[in-house]
Amino acid sequence: MANNSQITEAQLLRKSEDSIRRALPADWTMRLVRKPDRGGKRPDALLSLTAPGGEVAENVIEAKRSLTAQTLLAAIDQLTSSIGAVDSAALPLIAAGYLSPRSREVLSERGISHVDTTGNLRLSASRPGLFVEMAGATKDPWPDDQPLRSLGGRGASRAVRALVDFRPPYGVRELAARAHVPPATISRVSDLLARDAVLTKDERGGIAELDWVGVIRRWSQDYELRRSNLVTRHLDPRGLPAVVDKLGNANWRYAATTSLAAQSFAPIAPTRTAVIYVEDAIQAAHRLKLLQADAGANVLLVEPFDDVVFERTMQRNGLTVAALSQVAADLLTGPGREPSEGEELLIWMKDNEDAWRA
Repeated sequence: MANNSQITEAQLLRKSEDSIRRALPADWTMRLVRKPDRGGKRPDALLSLTAPGGEVAENVIEAKRSLTAQTLLAAIDQLTSSIGAVDSAALPLIAAGYLSPRSREVLSERGISHVDTTGNLRLSASRPGLFVEMAGATKDPWPDDQPLRSLGGRGASRAVRALVDFRPPYGVRELAARAHVPPATISRVSDLLARDAVLTKDERGGIAELDWVGVIRRWSQDYELRRSNLVTRHLDPRGLPAVVDKLGNANWRYAATTSLAAQSFAPIAPTRTAVIYVEDAIQAAHRLKLLQADAGANVLLVEPFDDVVFERTMQRNGLTVAALSQVAADLLTGPGREPSEGEELLIWMKDNEDAWRA
């Protein structure tokens, strides 16, 4: 099983769907719809469970790749808000990478169904009547209590992106709120970067100065687009212009990166391969009418290590492009001429800092 820090939300939902399907009685059917609403407090997914007599139990799913007892109540509140925005009669369901015994106990006490990727599952509905419970792991297979050794993890990468995207000075808690990570994560990342002499703290422990180019380069030692994310290869027989046209009309979330994104800022040569962050590669390939390709691919669809790749995006020539801090790191860790393109993009970013940095 993949490390929980690397599993994507789309993978989590697929694993949850498979677990629920295997656990249901043979004469029940199910349908899971991911990201059913693009506005407001949209749920992560809607699950319909249909009994043999035709009665349907609707479930609203909140997916959390990493969930602790400390963050569980916030997830429950978020799930409650999603239900209110969709259907007040729908049932709540939490899907997570791992749920501790205490977390499962809290959910059960509140009548909330749950599933995790280790096999823990509890489905409950009064109409139609349903109760299914299965046991999985009792200990977290991916404990997050080790000292910080790299910047490749989800929390560290979120911290790096915030450090680069926002100009200091700022306090640890202020930046943690912007990055949506615990203050301890910002502290650990800033300590590592201070040791590498690309960050300077003030006397209170806040971030005073930052060599953002140095931070991107240091991040690139631990993070790599093709290794840190789930990448699938595809082909559009009509070529990249057709892909760009279809992306320009897309009403779903994506973010172009590497050469396709950099062309609008610091072009070196024509783009050969479109690299696109998407929430669900299977759905995106269908929407873009792409063929799966082991060889000759001209489109890479990337399910990201974290949703931060969709934050602080920019509109450029009709395309949604990832934040330039993300694009630069993706290029620097890429094959062929991509590192050279990354260097050119860094030069543009230095000369036009007001255009991309808050």
